[in-house]
Amino acid sequence: MSLTEAQEKEVRAAMEAYATAYKTKDFHAMMNIFSQNICGFGSGPDEEIRDHETFTKQIKRDMSQADVEAVEFTETQIHGEGTVAWVMTRSALTFTVPGSEKQTICGRSTMVLRNNGNRWVIEQIHFSVPYGGQSEGQSFPGA
Repeated sequence: MSLTEAQEKEVRAAMEAYATAYKTKDFHAMMNIFSQNICGFGSGPDEEIRDHETFTKQIKRDMSQADVEAVEFTETQIHGEGTVAWVMTRSALTFTVPGSEKQTICGRSTMVLRNNGNRWVIEQIHFSVPYGGQSEGQSFPGA
């Protein structure tokens, strides 16, 4: 069994709510979009989310360090069954840190969402940036 079209639209709406909350630094909205059991990885070497407490610290840090102009999800694939959905998407984050020019990080994201009976919440998230030392067609750097 796969997700219905309506469920897929709800998952996309949850992703867009996340993007909007991130751009507008709406901390309370972020807390409602993510599960109390959230886990995952960000692109930084210390960005390991193991529980809601580390997620809260990470979001507060993100919001304090940059102004985000855009969060875009493209080439999105959504699959799922029942109350669980998994997402694979390309992600672009356009931001400015104090004293610098506007920058864009282009990466890849995966998410696992669960419908808690009221709404879809993000249970797991992973954002990564392809390794620059590895050329297209290589499975390993220098291969």
